[in-house]
Amino acid sequence: MKHGFVGLALMLVLMLACGSVDASVPATEPVSSLEPTSTLEVEAVASEPPMTAAPIDACNLQPFAFTNVGLGLPNPSHKLPSLGEVKTIVLFADFLDVPASQAPQTLFSLVSPDAETFFYKMSYGRMNWTLEPHFVWLRLSQPSAFYGDGIRSYEGHLRFIQEAVTLADTDVDFSTADSVVVMVPPEATAIGYGPALGANPGEGYTADGKVFSNGVTSGADMPGWGYLWLNHETGHIMGLPDLYSYQFDPVNYDDQHRFAGGFGLMGYIDGLAPEFFAFERWQMGWLDDSQIVCQTEAEGTITLTPIETAGGIKAVMIPVSESKVVVVESRRPAGYDASIPKSGALVYTVDTSIFSGEGTLVVHPIFENDPYRYKSPLALGEMVTVDGVTITVISADANGDTVQVVVTK
Repeated sequence: MKHGFVGLALMLVLMLACGSVDASVPATEPVSSLEPTSTLEVEAVASEPPMTAAPIDACNLQPFAFTNVGLGLPNPSHKLPSLGEVKTIVLFADFLDVPASQAPQTLFSLVSPDAETFFYKMSYGRMNWTLEPHFVWLRLSQPSAFYGDGIRSYEGHLRFIQEAVTLADTDVDFSTADSVVVMVPPEATAIGYGPALGANPGEGYTADGKVFSNGVTSGADMPGWGYLWLNHETGHIMGLPDLYSYQFDPVNYDDQHRFAGGFGLMGYIDGLAPEFFAFERWQMGWLDDSQIVCQTEAEGTITLTPIETAGGIKAVMIPVSESKVVVVESRRPAGYDASIPKSGALVYTVDTSIFSGEGTLVVHPIFENDPYRYKSPLALGEMVTVDGVTITVISADANGDTVQVVVTK
């Protein structure tokens, strides 16, 4: 969601949980199933001279398809901060037809402290996110179905959050907060899912003389997703897009995840590799420019340290158009990626001209019978060619991957 801030004139409610898509997101043409576009081979490769890096600006893609979420730099200033001290007020709201059956502390324990810890680790300690709960059930004025319908539009979702905030305002100081989360009883099945709300700069809900452009509400599906639901939705209000597909074969659930598979929390929440991609972390300010190598031509080698650990070079990026780069990073079974079945150099493309839910990030290579891309990381001696860029792993150990990058486009 960036560059020229295309679409910032639109106020979108981002309905992302459980693969649901908010009706307020403009409809797109169906996306056909992706055909294999990469080659994968295994061969011995001799070591090459070190890579000569280009200026980082060559890889600093503008956010051409930003509609309150999207990939590209810089991240808009009206999104939730992703650096330093960040505070979110958590409210609890129930309904006359679905009164709360448990203490708000019990519901809160499903997300905290795990959600805060996740962002602290994803940011390598650069984001200290605090969830500040107001442990009182706020009785909203309408039946639960009213709010279930409301979250399908920007205006309805905004009214939902504003009502809860107004009820709590006499007892809660919102002046130092950055956003608000409203949690509802999971028994309120009329509210099937919990989406994010993103508004234009200076617009949104208000409290204590402050305007909030970002918020999140929970739904009946929240206990099934656990705390990662909140990290996914909060990723949206920080500016990150969905990596799964909004258009997919309804009888083939795997087709929904044909772009990034089980990699990245902004794709499949239940994936085995939920750690954020290097490009996302760079956009969030969690990686420095010095940790990204930008290569525009010729060939060379670079050693990448695993994305799951702090420090070192985290990615090599090769621009192939004004809006697109090929990215290589190292993945290991560590941190939140502990269950991935194959380690290696993960190759993907980022195209900032493609909107959320349409394939702005695609993992390569694409194999048959591997819908979640768990075979995609390149092991020692394996290679892949994507958009005229050939990546080969020439050395690999627990400390990362050394890759040879040859640009022939």
